[in-house]
Amino acid sequence: MKEPVKVVRARHARCMAAKPILIGERFFSTKSDALQECRGILYHYPVGACVQDPTHEQFLVDLLQLHPDAERKVGSGIDHFEVRANPLYPNKVSFFIVRTDGSETEFSFTKCLTPPTQRELVLRAMRQVVGPQVIAFLNAAFRNSDQVRCAVTDVILESPNEVHVDHFDPEFIDLATDYVLAHGGWDAFDLISTDGVVGPTFADDGQAQAWADHHRDVASLRIVSIQANLSNLRRGVSRPRAR
Repeated sequence: MKEPVKVVRARHARCMAAKPILIGERFFSTKSDALQECRGILYHYPVGACVQDPTHEQFLVDLLQLHPDAERKVGSGIDHFEVRANPLYPNKVSFFIVRTDGSETEFSFTKCLTPPTQRELVLRAMRQVVGPQVIAFLNAAFRNSDQVRCAVTDVILESPNEVHVDHFDPEFIDLATDYVLAHGGWDAFDLISTDGVVGPTFADDGQAQAWADHHRDVASLRIVSIQANLSNLRRGVSRPRAR
């Protein structure tokens, strides 16, 4: 059952610290759990090593999307991640991004786990609302075809567990941002917590339904392999536009 619509955003923001954290498709019960995962990956590799495990790399790509300066950090696109000694604190290690143009930068995973902005919360709620549409698209793809192929690589995909559903033309961030700006901006959407649902949801059911209808009419979805999603789609290609 939803909390009353009168719940104010400030209260919601205070409560978010105790809420699960979403990083890509992974949920963590607390910020401490998310930090533990970050440190586990960081210390899995010796100093100077590249992050080679595709699961670790995917996690870092998703984590970086939460950084307050994500677009600048990604720059031309991510070639790979490395674990290096921190230049300011030689006894500590940090994740470094090596970009596709050869430039490099360090990024702090703790900054990625800071309390989300109103924009980030609204985007999370928007993804939550259209989640059933995305799942229905995935299930239909495997139900209606003997051979599901990755839209990027044309590789045959045998299981829903090895795919992602990708928004394209427009990408999700562009579709959602344009919709929000056409409907009063980020602060025009009040959010609440709902029992049994991870993350924020719309306080106004009418707003939620209107967004769901718009997404159903406008969104273009396609099936891609997890590897293609990492290598071809998320290394600087699917970055938020500057606003």
